[in-house]
Amino acid sequence: MKTMMLIDADVLAFQGAAVCQKAVQWEDDLWTVHADLAVAKAWIVDRIETFREKLEADSMVLALSDPKNFRRKLNPLYKANRKGVFKPIGLRPLKEWLNEEYGTVQWPNLEADDVLSILATERPNRSDRRIIVSIDKDFKGVPGMYYDFNKDEMHEPSVDDADRFHLEQVVSGDSTDGYYGVPGIGTVRARRWLEQNGYTWASVMKLYEEKGLTEDEALMNAWMARLLRKDEYNIKRKELTYLWMPAHYPPAEKRKYSKVVRSVTGTLDEDDSALSPQPHFSPSPSVSKTEPPTTETTIG
Repeated sequence: MKTMMLIDADVLAFQGAAVCQKAVQWEDDLWTVHADLAVAKAWIVDRIETFREKLEADSMVLALSDPKNFRRKLNPLYKANRKGVFKPIGLRPLKEWLNEEYGTVQWPNLEADDVLSILATERPNRSDRRIIVSIDKDFKGVPGMYYDFNKDEMHEPSVDDADRFHLEQVVSGDSTDGYYGVPGIGTVRARRWLEQNGYTWASVMKLYEEKGLTEDEALMNAWMARLLRKDEYNIKRKELTYLWMPAHYPPAEKRKYSKVVRSVTGTLDEDDSALSPQPHFSPSPSVSKTEPPTTETTIG
């Protein structure tokens, strides 16, 4: 079986730009920042070859994030804390070089993580083996194979593992991405709660309601936390086809709800702020809030 690497080129470009950036002091109070892109390019080439050898890869896809982002249309606070942060000065030219040198994939209004997740989960009966190569813990929420190259760790979450990780993120939130889950509940407490009470949407909502939070807020966090999977994005029409919803929502209501979401996200090659409401979009599904009784542990 041939192996394809699905590489997070955002991370490679950022790390390469950081490696080659140096501060230079000319006088007591005069400093400048210089970047030798030749150093960065050599570092990136070496990293890619290291990945290729370690994973015994036959091919690769490098994905970059689109500057526009559908999650900010739903929630303008998403990653808003990163605005104004000084980025390495060589970052943009390195991304351009990656595209020229290797060819990169960039889909309208999606993050690189979403692109890799879709590619990793498409066509389950395919003949090749696909391995996501990144450092982002969010890939633990994607069924398949994920290589964390900073930690030199291989993860192989099943569908159930990935869905459980997603619900843990809904409870604990991720402050670095600008969504916060249930106040006072971190990763360890979220996992412990769900292990004790079941990995269900009802368990998630019990915690939310105890803190006076609504299902709308829980759904918004669920959308911020979950990377898109196969069939959830139409590359030809440049629009979302589906966003995750709890398993007990009837299919007809899920389709109806998806239309409401698309009315906000619009065509995904539109400007990021074109349809972004203030305050952020409030979900309002016309579905039953009650999960059917079950004795089994269910996801979603």
